Amino acid sequence: MRIALALGLLGGLAAAARLEIVQPALHQYESGPAVSGAVEFFPGDTVFLTFKVSGFALVEKANEESLSLSYEIDALDPQGVRLQETVAGKVTAVVRPEDKKAKWLPVVDYSVLVPPAAPPGEYRLALSVKDLHGGAEARREVTFRVRGRYVEPSDTLVVRNFRFYRSEVDTRPLEVPAYRPGDTLWARFDITGYKLGPNNRFSIDYGLAVLSESGRVLYTQEVAAADERESFYPERHTQGSLSLSLTRDLAKGTYTILLTVRDHLGSQTYQTRQAFHVD
Repeated sequence: MRIALALGLLGGLAAAARLEIVQPALHQYESGPAVSGAVEFFPGDTVFLTFKVSGFALVEKANEESLSLSYEIDALDPQGVRLQETVAGKVTAVVRPEDKKAKWLPVVDYSVLVPPAAPPGEYRLALSVKDLHGGAEARREVTFRVRGRYVEPSDTLVVRNFRFYRSEVDTRPLEVPAYRPGDTLWARFDITGYKLGPNNRFSIDYGLAVLSESGRVLYTQEVAAADERESFYPERHTQGSLSLSLTRDLAKGTYTILLTVRDHLGSQTYQTRQAFHVD
């Protein structure tokens, strides 16, 4: 997250005009061109915002005129949950005759990271500015859309959207999870319903076993992966993945992955069985 200040050009400057937040613009990268409302952001993207302020009062002191503004910015998800702490700052500047001739206005520069677990939908940037000389206040909202993956929420620990893939980088899951001896099996899934502690901390791990058609355990890994962290924004789901190297002498048939997920803060355990074929 970064905040910076600059001076920008705009139409007229009127000390007695109504305080306004004007020309808000979203950008995909710092100092990049403004993007239209049709552009969607993705979890993990950084959203950049610039806006200008007009109608502020000027105070003369020692033959110089100056402005003084304060502002606050909140980034909110579709449910109104803040993505990060409220950003607050001040803008102060001396207004010189040449500045008036150029008709400049102060510019606020802001950025926010879209959290990795951000749900899809319309997000809001709530902007507020106060003129510390004149006392006037102005508010405005800027919206942007996030194209995240929807994971159905749950009150208890659960695995959703278990999918098999041909390779680690594939985005389209297999309609029929069928492999050949010697292949590498890939799978991804979402874990949700785990409990959050202070500072949105969660602690989960998962293990797996591979079963033959008769139910005999062919392979087991008690803890295949673990995830424990905290964040300002609550991560209500996280994605897990696994891979299995199928030996070249593996017999043809149907096999089952027994996936066991453990939520350490919520004292919950969840198991799911997912079948695949070797042809």
